[in-house]
Amino acid sequence: MAGFYIKKVIAKSAAKGDASVSFGKGLNIIQGRSDSGKTCVANCIDFIFGGSVDKPFKESAKYDGVTMIVASNDSEGEVTLHRTVGRNRVEVSSSIEGIESGTYDVNYHKGAKNPPLNEVWLKLIGIRQETMIVTNARFDKKRLTWRNLLRVFYLDETRIDDIDSIVEPKHRYMENTLFLSALLYLITGRTFTETDAQEKKEIKKARRKAVKEYVNRKLQNAAERKGQLEKDLHIFEGADIEEQIAQETAALQETRQKIDRALAESQRILSSILNAEERAAECDVLLTRYHRLAAQYKADIQRLSLIVEGEEAYLQVSQSARCPYCEGAITPRKRISYIASSKVEMERTMSQLSGLEETEHDVEDRKKEIRAELDALKRQRDALESKIKTELRPQENKQQNTLNAYKAYLRIVSEIALIESYAADYGNDLTALENEQKTDKTLEYHPKDYFGDDFAATMSEFANIILKECCYSGLVQAHFNLSTFDIEVNGEDKGASHGKGYRSYLNTVMIMMLRKYLAANARFDPHIFIIDTPLHGFDDGVDDRMPDSMRAGLYRYFINHQDEGQLIIIENLSHIPHLDYEKHGAIVETFEKVEAPGKRYGFLNDVK
Repeated sequence: MAGFYIKKVIAKSAAKGDASVSFGKGLNIIQGRSDSGKTCVANCIDFIFGGSVDKPFKESAKYDGVTMIVASNDSEGEVTLHRTVGRNRVEVSSSIEGIESGTYDVNYHKGAKNPPLNEVWLKLIGIRQETMIVTNARFDKKRLTWRNLLRVFYLDETRIDDIDSIVEPKHRYMENTLFLSALLYLITGRTFTETDAQEKKEIKKARRKAVKEYVNRKLQNAAERKGQLEKDLHIFEGADIEEQIAQETAALQETRQKIDRALAESQRILSSILNAEERAAECDVLLTRYHRLAAQYKADIQRLSLIVEGEEAYLQVSQSARCPYCEGAITPRKRISYIASSKVEMERTMSQLSGLEETEHDVEDRKKEIRAELDALKRQRDALESKIKTELRPQENKQQNTLNAYKAYLRIVSEIALIESYAADYGNDLTALENEQKTDKTLEYHPKDYFGDDFAATMSEFANIILKECCYSGLVQAHFNLSTFDIEVNGEDKGASHGKGYRSYLNTVMIMMLRKYLAANARFDPHIFIIDTPLHGFDDGVDDRMPDSMRAGLYRYFINHQDEGQLIIIENLSHIPHLDYEKHGAIVETFEKVEAPGKRYGFLNDVK
């Protein structure tokens, strides 16, 4: 972890006593009512950073100096800085290795006996040597100063609701170039010179050559493809393609209707076949049953015949009146004859058998009729299927292929037109490359050319992450525009349709994006950020009121990302969301403009 953090800011007064505010390494909130001294705290910090000699206090306040204590994030010790109002010198007491105690000049003067204050701040973020950065297109250089960098991490109340980019205003070209060079140095640790520009020019030249070769190759491929397509067009020469498509579409539709009707008829015939086969099966079941019954009848007739024959044979046998063994007389017993009843039963059974045989003949005849019907239905179905297979389907395929060929013609015509359009664009690209080459003779410095290819993409990614976490209302997509060096939401820049409140909000998000990027990628990271009134102007008008969820979301984001460096927020008491900041390790100082025990009226003692 690089950089430093502010531990304490003290406003000095022999007459009224010192007034101070303490800070932690994470989130710090100074909240209060209007004119309670909130911004005075920020002015004191800026004063120690090298700001205007009379900026911190009004003369009537009777405060004459500011002391600030800072500590390094990765080194032991502290640095105490004191500056008196009206003086451009700062007294420094340091216990951090590499930072000498003594008197420092706020501004750099060649040959001055005192070193510039700039050295202290740059050493605190890891820049140990004097660094010259490019300040204009001609590669002129100036010393890198702390004030050059201040715009990155200090967003004061005068810039919080700016329509233009808060880090690159449109009307400050020279200043912007210097700032972007300073930001590049923070990120890369490099100063970019004419040599870098020459290398970049050679790279651009090589790129142009590769692009030109690529474009010419594309033109050649386009010409070859166009030639092939134009050969295919000769097949349709003289034909009214639109009319042919209409005719073939109608014919194809008629053929498909015939197929549909044939398939429906085939389905009807199949249903009749199934019905006939069911009836034939019923006949087979009946015949089986009749055969079994006839066999039973025949068995009964045979049984009855045996009974009659036995009875008749018995009657032919002579009856003896005496026992053959004892010669005793035998008295014959009266005997019942079954001949008559058996004959009656046999005649009845034979009559039933005769009737059954007639019924069997009827069922057999019906079965033959059903089989004849089945054969006829199957012949009809086979004929339909054959017609569909050998006539209608081939006709459908032929018509479809013809229709496809006509449609292919239209696609070919369209593709040729597209090829010609691409070829025109390729030609324009070649012209643009040639014009670029003509104008690329003078080496010029443009700092945005040196930001890495992933810078804009990463910043855009961070914009979406932060806005989603902040519950930004109506968010679809956020984007970082490298050209304007600003955030865009849902395809609009922040000044297009929003008032002060939304601009302040989005400018704060922009600072958070830079903070996140520096924490993850920078060679030198200050690790300290100050924002004066992130919610400034949110309630100026009805149209610019933002949901409470957005305001609370922003401050929850502050709470959840304290590991990315010290963050000092100055906010109006009526604007700030009601969250448990102290529970999450934040330090909150409240100026209430109320004289009561346990309450702090304002920053300065006895100043109202």
